[in-house]
Amino acid sequence: MKCRTIRMAAALAAAVAASLAAAGAQTSPSAAAILARLDSNESFKSISYSGRMEITIGGETRYKTMDSVAQGADKAFTEFTNPEDRGVRYLKIGKDLWIYFPKEQDTVKISGHLLQEGMMGSDVSYQDALESQDFLAKYSASLKGREAVGGRDCYEIELDAKLPTAAYDRRLLWIDAERFVTLKAEMYARSGKLLKASATLEVAKVGERWYPSKVEFASKLRADTKTVFSMTKIALDAPVDPRRFTMAALSK
Repeated sequence: MKCRTIRMAAALAAAVAASLAAAGAQTSPSAAAILARLDSNESFKSISYSGRMEITIGGETRYKTMDSVAQGADKAFTEFTNPEDRGVRYLKIGKDLWIYFPKEQDTVKISGHLLQEGMMGSDVSYQDALESQDFLAKYSASLKGREAVGGRDCYEIELDAKLPTAAYDRRLLWIDAERFVTLKAEMYARSGKLLKASATLEVAKVGERWYPSKVEFASKLRADTKTVFSMTKIALDAPVDPRRFTMAALSK
């Protein structure tokens, strides 16, 4: 009788566990739905902000400040304001990137393998800056499960590139299940090697949505390096003068 009672209890526990798992599967959105919410939350018609980069290499930290404006994923203009880089400007149009150097009064176009280099020596590459946020268009996605990041419940999403234009062959994203912002990310090469990782340190409320306002990036190809990028005075979807995204504005 005792053995039979134990077996019945075990069977009941298994049934409850299966029921809970099924309920969780029914209530969890699909990976595509989660990505759609993420893209919707973090994409914009336009954005403007004041930025700051803290670039740490080998224990030494350099600081860069800038004012930036962007229109959608295809147009962006940045002007650096820290003393040593004052007047250096970046212009992105589609997949093209130009840099203007005021001391030399020279404009340089960045292309090819140079796009993999870090901007201003940071852990953020030009290719990172050029890639649009539209993950659904470039990656197939699968939901790996749920995990807490910094005390926040997150969906863990695995992305596999389906287009050659994707910056990375594979990504892992931990997406806040309530605010739909990426709290942690890992970027991998085709070989499976971890290339870069990021962690969101602060999230700001901008209008009716949450937006990552301070993010730490770390290249896994260099030792003892990290870049903390922060944004203030964030404005989303405000009108932008299209003349900001011209070669004339770059070299004025």
